[in-house]
This record gives sequence, structure tokens and C-alpha cells, in this order.
Amino acid sequence: MTKNHTVGIPTFSSGNPVLDFFYILFNGISEIPLISSPVTGIFILVGVLIASRKAGMMMALSGLIGAAVGMLLGANYSNVAFGLFGFNSILTGMAFWSGPFVKVNRATLLISIFGAAITAVTWMAFSHFMGDIFSPDLRGGIANSVAIPGFTSAFCFTTWAMMYASKRYGHDIWPELPQSSRAETIAGSENPVQINEENFKWTAKEFIKATLKGVSQITFVENWKTGVFWIIGLTLAFELAPFIAGIQNRPWYTNAYTSQWNPYSSLYLAGLMAFIGSAIGTSLSILMKLPIQESRIGLHGFNQVLVMIALTSFLPLTWQSFLMAVLATVVCSVVVMPALQRFFGQWGLPAVTGPFVFTAWVWLIAIYGFSNIPAGIGWSRP
Repeated sequence: MTKNHTVGIPTFSSGNPVLDFFYILFNGISEIPLISSPVTGIFILVGVLIASRKAGMMMALSGLIGAAVGMLLGANYSNVAFGLFGFNSILTGMAFWSGPFVKVNRATLLISIFGAAITAVTWMAFSHFMGDIFSPDLRGGIANSVAIPGFTSAFCFTTWAMMYASKRYGHDIWPELPQSSRAETIAGSENPVQINEENFKWTAKEFIKATLKGVSQITFVENWKTGVFWIIGLTLAFELAPFIAGIQNRPWYTNAYTSQWNPYSSLYLAGLMAFIGSAIGTSLSILMKLPIQESRIGLHGFNQVLVMIALTSFLPLTWQSFLMAVLATVVCSVVVMPALQRFFGQWGLPAVTGPFVFTAWVWLIAIYGFSNIPAGIGWSRP
């Protein structure tokens, strides 16, 4: 490492409008899995477009809407270029327009656009709240403070509120549940009886496909090929921060995955962590005998992907922090996700990424008292 390299979180404010637009769009997408890399953002968008052009277009549109609202209201421009006003808005927009939860029509299109806009405000609220509530000295700077990331909480709470509110609207938004979905359940369980219509058996191939779908389901896309693009993009997580002489002379190979603790690390493991997280979730869903169809389409993998990435990127990667991330992923699969699915299911709402958010919050807060777990830059412990 040469002396003129500035260590720390990069700025993507280049002063060039075209280049800044590039960063705003693709960093906003790449921040969905919690890192800022336009390379990752490009791979994710291409993967989503392969599965659905409609989903891909809503992904780009929602991210730009969130960024535009942030700039219009006077948000820190560096945060906008970093992608922080894009990822929650993207998830909200895609949940209402291209997601599997509601019908696709003009009403949900307008709701998704509106939701993407207000999520930018919600994100600022959660970012401020979670960033300050744990700080013992708000004026002490990052070296003397403790903060917890908001993650995708803005998306979760905005989407839950909007979906619940939309049940009062007079528009045709919510699909009717088939009568057969409540017909026959396992004795002593709320799960439906496992009907093996095609004599389905888990094989290594089927397991890998389900695991890759678990990665793609982060943006409500059920496509294993999309999951492959996610894995490749997360592995090639180069920051590509602009070269700003005298301020930020960062080489192109700086690592977005390890930027919280060592941007020059050669551990480009975000793709591997994503696969491990989804594989853990899929495996446990099979062991717990959750509905086979849910496991096959990746519904028990995407929260686990985010937990693994969050706890191995916001914190320096050691064998202790890796084991802690695995344990958190197991808890998310076995306890948090089924509990939140049941809780929100009472009102006909999906748990979305709530299991990830609550799991990651608890684990990052707990790190304050665990001396064998190294903290990130200002995260969990000064």
C-alpha cells in the first residue's frame, strides 16, 4: 500500500454529472446486498433483466427516484452517490410492481413509484435514529461513537405500512387466496400437507438451484440464472471509486466487500458468503420440513444471504466473526423468519427482509460486549 492511498470509506462524488449518474444508479443497486460497487450493481441489474425486463426497469427507476428525492430534499450528495438513497427505494418499488405479493396493474405501478419516493425519507429517518441512538457522544466523531446500520429497515416498515393500508383501497390490488391453501394441514402444524405431485426428490442439482434462487429472491426474482449473476457480481466487488488527486488516490481494485475494515484486502468473498447463507437457509428449511415449494423457489435463502454478508462485511472477518455469522444465519432460519412469517401472516403481509434486519441488529448490538469479535469502523463498538 502506498502512502498516497486514502484508507476509509470512499466518496463517489466525482464532479462529473455523467460519471456521478453512473455511480448513483449502480451503487444504489449494489447497496441492496450492502456494498457499494458499480460492478456488482451492473451484474445484479443484468441478472434481473434476464429474468424479467419489467423487474429490471422498476429496479433502475426506483433507485433513481429514491436518489432524486434525496437530492431534492438536500441530502448529503456523497451519500446519494454512494448509493444509500437507492437500495431501500428499489426494494419497495419492486415489492409492489414486480414482486409476487400484489397484482400488477396501474394502481400498483403508482403505489410502487410513490413508495420508492417516500422510502428515501424513511431511510433517512432510520439511518439517523439507528446511527445516533447508540452513540455515547454525538459530537465525538466516528472514532468515539457507536452506530448500528439501518440496513433495509426503511423498506420493511414502509412496505408493511403501505401494504396494510392498501387493503382499504377500492382498487384491485390483492389477489384472492385459493381455497385449497387452507384445506389440509399437517397435524399440530400450520404447514400444508406435503403433496409430492411429481415425485420430487432433493438432489445436488435441485439444491444448488434452490440456493441460487435464494440469492435472487432478495429482489423477489425466482431465477437461478439471476442468482449466478448475483454471485459473480458480489465476487467482483471492485469499488471503482473515482481518482481524485490529493483527496482519494484509490486503485481500481479496492474491495467494496471489505471496505469497512480493509479496502485493500484480497478477500473478495461476498459471493461465497451469499451462497453459504442461502445454502444454510435452504438446508434448514428442508430439515424443518417447511413447504417444499417455498424451499425450491428460494424463499428460505434471501434473508440468510443478507445476514451472512452483513456480519462478515461490516465486521472484520475472523474465524470467530465467521462462526458468529453462521450462528446468526441459523437463528434467522430456525426462529426469526418463521416467527415473523407467522406474525405478519395474521394480516396477510409478507415478512420481506424483516428477519434479516432484526437478526443483524441484535447481533451487531451484542458485539459491544464480545471482546473476541473485532468491530468495524464505528459499528457496534468505538
